[in-house]
Order: sequence, then structure tokens, then C-alpha cells
Amino acid sequence: MEKIPEIEPKVSKSQEPNAKSEIIKDDEIDLIELIKVIWSKRWFIAKVTSVFVALGLVIAFTSPEEYTTSSTLIPEAAGEEGNLGGSLGGLASLAGVDLGSLSGGVSQTINPALYQSVSQSTPFLMQLMNEEYYFFEVGDTISVYEYFMEHSNSSLFQKALAVPGTIIGFILGKKEKLASTGSDSTTLLISKEQQGVMEILKSRVYVEMDWELNIVTIQVEMQDPVVAAKMVTFTRDYITEYVTEYSTSKSQQRLSSIEKQYLERKAEFEMIQLKLASFRDRNQNVTTARARSEEERLQSEYNLSFNIFNQISQQREAVKLQIEENTPVFTVLEPVKVPVEKSKPKRLFILILAGLFGGIVGTGWVTIRFTPLLNA
Repeated sequence: MEKIPEIEPKVSKSQEPNAKSEIIKDDEIDLIELIKVIWSKRWFIAKVTSVFVALGLVIAFTSPEEYTTSSTLIPEAAGEEGNLGGSLGGLASLAGVDLGSLSGGVSQTINPALYQSVSQSTPFLMQLMNEEYYFFEVGDTISVYEYFMEHSNSSLFQKALAVPGTIIGFILGKKEKLASTGSDSTTLLISKEQQGVMEILKSRVYVEMDWELNIVTIQVEMQDPVVAAKMVTFTRDYITEYVTEYSTSKSQQRLSSIEKQYLERKAEFEMIQLKLASFRDRNQNVTTARARSEEERLQSEYNLSFNIFNQISQQREAVKLQIEENTPVFTVLEPVKVPVEKSKPKRLFILILAGLFGGIVGTGWVTIRFTPLLNA
């Protein structure tokens, strides 16, 4: 007899094991267990958090007080129409002077990014570094460079970070001397000490540009509030003078060249004028053809010299008007004020941040340490 194959009973879909549900269930169990482990280790996490809070207390109460002050400017660049128009152009046209030919249709608007670049430039930082102020904490008038090298306060955390560099410098036994350069030198020799102070100044002197409102904010942070205000004033004056010189430099060079020609033509014109007057004085009653011919020759030289001198005079006045037209105007929107309240350290913020970081570190350590045991 043939063996009848057994028929396996069909299992409904509702009875099939759901692997995905089991995985999710296992994950839920693992998560619950992890929460239980974290809760059981809450005192350990609290201890870690307390250590970080204590460290935050040390940093908060050992960090030196910093004061921040600022000033806001509204730069109004001249010549935005691309030529020398406006009231000065109208007055010049009435006097017979054409200013349009001098401008060449080039806009004199200053790129606002220039203000930020100037505040980060080496010449500015070098000059600021050599400025001398009276520091109340020191009780003497010293340069900014000397203050940061010898008298500036730092927190214990900053001092700890500086220890490795100090040790390395002591082992190497090399200390660079300050380098000095001439005013006309295009190459600067900067020591490591100077470079370090320049980096500090870069982090303490801010020049921000509001592109929508077109205003420039100059901000300085220092440990002495009066010095901070004076440094803002110095930065503002330096930037405005630099931008003004930049805007009028081309016209100033042209004026210098025209001034030289003006003086030469003026001397030549006065000499010919004197010759013509002397000839007429000597030949008042002379009517010979030779005398008339000589007078006409001198008169022609006089007219030619006068025309040339007159044209140069007009160009000279036109360039002067151009310089005045191209000189940017800076309106002080917010003056410099000596700060009365410190801006740093923000002790409450430091404590909250230290507590949060300590809690994260403690919880993370517990999670990494006990997760493998839960999955085992």
C-alpha cells in the first residue's frame, strides 16, 4: 500500500510569530532597563554633576571681570551718483568749472566690508598695541602691549592651559626680541610676543557692519572700563581717518600735481606780466612800428600765459571741490560711554552650563558602562 503523505496543518497569519513585534518589545524592555539602571546610579551622576558645578564655581569666581563698551557710526559715502553732482557741482558750473570730467563717472561709494578689514589689519593692531593708557589696576600709564604681557589677569583655567606653552618655552630657552620697522617700510618684522598680543586684540576689538541699516558698530572688551572706552574712541578715529584718506587719496595726488603746475605757471605769468608793464612804461610816447611789434609780441605771450594759468587755476579749484565732495561723512549715532556694569563673567550661566555638562557626562558614562551588560 502506498503511504499517504501527511498534510501539514495550515497556520493562520494571526498565529505566525511577529519577529518585528518581538524586536520592538525587546527594545522597549532594554530601554526600561536602562532607565532603571540610570535611576539606580543617580547618586553617582549627582556626584559627577557636583564635581562639574564645583569646577564651574572656580572658573566663575576666579575669572577676571570684563567690561564692554561700543560706539555706532553711520557712514555716508560721497559721490554715490558716480559724478560730482549736487550743490558743489552746481556752484562749480556757475564758475565755469566742469567737475564731471574729473570724476570719470566712477562711484566713490566705500565697500562697508572695508571697516572690518581695517580693524583686523596689522598696522592698526600694531598702532593700538603701542598706545599708552592709564590702567587703574596697575596705577600707571603703560602701553597696551605691556599691559597684556605683564599685568593682564586671567582665570585659573586659562593659566592651567598656558602651563604647557610656558614649559616648552622655558625648555627651548628662546625669547624673541621686539622688532621695529621704519614708517616707510612695506615689510613688518613681528615677534611671537607681538603676534600673541595682536591675536588677543583681535578677539577684543569688534567692528560689525549692519548691512540692512548701513551702520557700523565698534565694540571693545577690556578689564578696565575707562581703557575700553578710550580704545573704542581710538578705533573709531583710526577707521574714519583711514577711510577718508582712502576715499580722497587719488584726488589728493592729482591736487599735488596740479599745485606744482599752478605755482610754475603763476611765476611764469607774473614774469611776463611784469615785462609787458615795464615795456609800456618805457615806451609811452613811442609810436614806431618796431615798438608796436614788440608790444604785440609781449601781449601775445601775456594772453597765452594767462589762458594756461587760468585753466590750471580752474582745474585746481575743481579738484579741491572734488576732494570735498568725495570726503565721507561719519555721523555718530551712539557715542562712547564708560561701562558701569561688567559684561563677564556671567557666573549664573557658567554654573548652569557646568551642571548640564556634568549631568550629560555622568549619564553618558553610566549608559556606556552598563549597556553591554543589559544586552548580554
